[in-house]
Amino acid sequence: MLSQLLATLVGLVAGAGLRPLVVALAVPAGQPANVTCPACSPQPVPAWGPHALRLLPPGGHCPNCRSRLCAPWLPELTTAAAFAVVAAGGAVGWYAAAQYWIALLGAGLLLIDSAVQRLPNPLTLAAAVGTLALLTAAAAHHEPGSLLRAVIVAAAAGGLFAMLALCGMGLGDAKLAISLGAMLGWRSWQAAVLALVLTYLLGATVAILLLLTRRGHRKSTHPFGPFLIIGTLAAALTTST
Repeated sequence: MLSQLLATLVGLVAGAGLRPLVVALAVPAGQPANVTCPACSPQPVPAWGPHALRLLPPGGHCPNCRSRLCAPWLPELTTAAAFAVVAAGGAVGWYAAAQYWIALLGAGLLLIDSAVQRLPNPLTLAAAVGTLALLTAAAAHHEPGSLLRAVIVAAAAGGLFAMLALCGMGLGDAKLAISLGAMLGWRSWQAAVLALVLTYLLGATVAILLLLTRRGHRKSTHPFGPFLIIGTLAAALTTST
């Protein structure tokens, strides 16, 4: 219980630091990142300029003009919840660091994909590189798990979703699947399969609910990244190495 409380508090702090990144990258594909407030600094300025968004208050307002840039406390609460789930899994060492890395970047990707249906490369690639590096460190320290299995599952997951991209799914999902697959593959084959099942069950359930409530139709497109992230965290919590 103490470890979960500590992880939740750390998640709140990490979420506060994540907020400017979420605001900057939550833009449609092809548009530049919002490194400045569009209300008080409509003209592009250097990312290190006086109006650059470095830290934003929990209320999500621009510190200069008070315009609302993000929902209050949303990055903090999302990251805190993800960190609490990781702590509940009881992982330690470098593998735990890989899980927290996924939880941090996954929280940002979940919020961005939900807002603009986009998984930006800076986060998906950082997730993949960081996760594989941390799992390599875990293998070097002889922690329980398999680096070879992690690499195999990461390649298989990335390839599967890359093929699905030909049917309309975004390539961002394929890039995200690499880091998620690596983390699950390190744990077990069962964790990887369970995450895939949970992801599609969750996505189908949400799609059906949107149809029943008439908030969507059969041709509606929905972000898939949040389902991938939630399914992965759920599988990691309910399976063991």
